[in-house]
Amino acid sequence: MRLFVCFFCFFYLNSLKAQFILPLQYDTNIINQEYLLNGTVDYGFSSIRNDFSNKFFFGGFISDEVKDKSFGLHNGINRGGFEAGAEWEYRNYQLSAFKKNRGIVVKLGYGSFGSVLYSKDLFGLTFYGNEAYLGQNVDFSGSTFNYMSFQKLGFGFIDKKSKSSLTLNAYSISNYASGRAYNGGLFQSDNIDSINLLLDANLDLANSSSFVKGIGIGLDFDYRIPFEIKKDKIAFVQMTVRNFGIAYLPSNVSNYQTDTNYIYEGFTLDQLIGDANILNNGTSILDTLNITEQTKSSIRMLPGHVQIGKIIDEHNTSMFQSYFGAQLYYTLAYAPLIYIGGQLRVNEYIKFGSHVSYGGFTKFRMGIYANFDINKFNLGLGSEDIIGTISNVGRGKSLQLRLRCAL
Repeated sequence: MRLFVCFFCFFYLNSLKAQFILPLQYDTNIINQEYLLNGTVDYGFSSIRNDFSNKFFFGGFISDEVKDKSFGLHNGINRGGFEAGAEWEYRNYQLSAFKKNRGIVVKLGYGSFGSVLYSKDLFGLTFYGNEAYLGQNVDFSGSTFNYMSFQKLGFGFIDKKSKSSLTLNAYSISNYASGRAYNGGLFQSDNIDSINLLLDANLDLANSSSFVKGIGIGLDFDYRIPFEIKKDKIAFVQMTVRNFGIAYLPSNVSNYQTDTNYIYEGFTLDQLIGDANILNNGTSILDTLNITEQTKSSIRMLPGHVQIGKIIDEHNTSMFQSYFGAQLYYTLAYAPLIYIGGQLRVNEYIKFGSHVSYGGFTKFRMGIYANFDINKFNLGLGSEDIIGTISNVGRGKSLQLRLRCAL
C-alpha cells in the first residue's frame, strides 16, 4: 500500500518540477528502502517585475506604467531564467552492490532549464519600439540565451551508513536552443531613412521533428560530511552535483551566423523592411542580412548544478536548527547564490523554516517551507520566493514539493 501511494504521488504531482534549496531532512537511521520525489517550478528576473512578466506570459494588457516600472530597474546587462523538472528516486539498502555497505539507487526524471542575459537597450527596443531610439545607438552586445529540456534515467550506488551516493545517468534531449550576440548595435536616423546595423552573433536550433533530438551522459553526486560543532554534537554538510555531463546532438542542429557591419539606406532599406516583392524574388531575409546557415552536429554541457551547505538533522530534537550554503548553475546568466536560514521544530511531526538568499537570477529572495512527518512519510512544501509568489512586487515565482517514503 505504501509503495502504491509513493507511485501515485509521483505521477499525480509530476507537473511540479526539479530540485531546490530547501534543506534536506537527513535521516541517519538504518532503513530498508526509500522513495524520494523532488519537484519545483521556479523562474525569476533581475530587473523585471511580476506585474510585467505575469501579463507577458499569461496574457493581459501591458500598460506604459507597468513597462516603465520594470524598465527603470534595468542595468546595462540583466539576467533571467527558469528551471522546471521532476525527479523520482528509489534507494534500496538491503541489496548489496560489489561491497556489503553499498546499496543501489535508481532515478527517473525530467528537466527543463533556460537562461538569458540581455542588455537594457534590447528590452527597450523590444517593448517600446524603434521610435524611442531614433537618433540613438542601441547596444545589445553580450546578450545570450540558452534552453534545454531532457529526460533522464540513472543507476548508481549509495553508502548504507552515510547515505552518500553516486549515479550514472543517461539523457534523452527533447529540445535545445541557444544564441549569443558577441557584438551588436543598431543606429537609426531621426527620419528613419538609414540604418546602421553591427552584428556578430550566432544561433543554434535543434530542428529535428523527432522527440529525441540528442543523447547525453552525466553524473549525480551526493556526499555527506559529518563534523563536530561541539562535544557530543554532530552536524552534517552535504555536497551535491547534479546533471554534470555532456549532450550530443547529431546533424540536426541549424546554425545561423553573421559577423558584418551593414548600412542600409534608400533602396536597400526598402529591401530590408519595405518591399516584400524584392524580398521574395529570389532573395531571402537571410541573404539580405548576409546570414549563413548550416546544419551540423553539436556537443553541449548539460544544465548542471552544484550545491554545498549544512543540512538539517532529522533526529536533532533542538527547537531551532540552522542551515546555510551556496549553489551554482553552469551558465553565465546565473550568479553564484548564497543562502542562510533556520528551522523551527514545533513537535516531532511539524517543522517550519525560512531563509534569505542573494544571487542567482533575481538577487535578494526570501523563502519559507513546512515539513510534515507522518509515520514513514515526510512531506515538504515551500517556496524560494514567497514575496514574488504571492504578489506583483517580486521578480519571480517559486513552488516546491518534496515527498519521502522510508520503509
